[in-house]
Amino acid sequence: MNANGPNDDWPSAVIEFLKESLPVDSRSPLRWSDDSMTAYQLGCDALVALGQAERFGPGALAKDCPKLPEILPRWDDICVTVLGLADVRFLHPGAPTPPGRYHPAGTVPDARIAAYKTADAAQASADILPLLAILGLTENGRWTRASETIHWRDADGWKPSNLEDVRFVEAVKIACETMPDEIEDEMDRLVTITDDDVEKSATRIRDIRDTNYANAKRRGQEVAPPEIVPPEIELAHARASVEHSRSGTLDWLFYRRWRLSEGWLSDEETRRALEIFHDPLAENMRRAVISERYEGLVMAELGWKLPAKTFAS
Repeated sequence: MNANGPNDDWPSAVIEFLKESLPVDSRSPLRWSDDSMTAYQLGCDALVALGQAERFGPGALAKDCPKLPEILPRWDDICVTVLGLADVRFLHPGAPTPPGRYHPAGTVPDARIAAYKTADAAQASADILPLLAILGLTENGRWTRASETIHWRDADGWKPSNLEDVRFVEAVKIACETMPDEIEDEMDRLVTITDDDVEKSATRIRDIRDTNYANAKRRGQEVAPPEIVPPEIELAHARASVEHSRSGTLDWLFYRRWRLSEGWLSDEETRRALEIFHDPLAENMRRAVISERYEGLVMAELGWKLPAKTFAS
């Protein structure tokens, strides 16, 4: 399966699903709100990418003359967006089966989707099944091969064992060997933390702390003065802040520019991509590529594990 999807029918079915699934803004039936929730934010982005709406504040506003773009957004990104909004509950092996929900008389009960390799079985509302089939994610009541790595991009579908999957391992190699020069330069810059970077971070932290204290005093609040922090602890906190920020920036590099099926995206393909943030596949690929390129550097959420000599000063 490539970025175009299995057929030409999926855009209209996805558009109908998105319009029905996104919360309508109370001020207008032609405006959808993202409610500051990831799934709704991505859903609004998808409607915009499909030519049906324009971004409008915290949501999307329907176009007067909606029209599909000549170049559609990526099928795989659309699938991730749909699954984020769809009523699908995975039945992980060994975990207790969730209780069936109450269905009033005359309504259709949940359906079961059978497992396919790394794609666990799931319960789903019956009305979502036709869309999953049109997207090529299910066939004859079972997840398809194409759905496997789509599920890797969902927090509930990602598994640590995916790191050992031959597709993931090969993708790490390809990502390192085919990295565009501009991405390589940006990556080198981001993993290099200098003493100056740390000192600037420490200064920002001190300024924020002092400003918050001054504002509280100005409001007449009874607050203790800022705690005096030993220099070594202050610098450690400052370095951790830089590391956390750099890790996040590198994640966004992968959210925007990398996909498992194609590796690094061209500028044209990048314009088709949806920015699927909180993508565990992209985040784990980022960690693996960083570790491979920089001799074991692990940019974890709580710190980087590598001798200090690796970082330029």
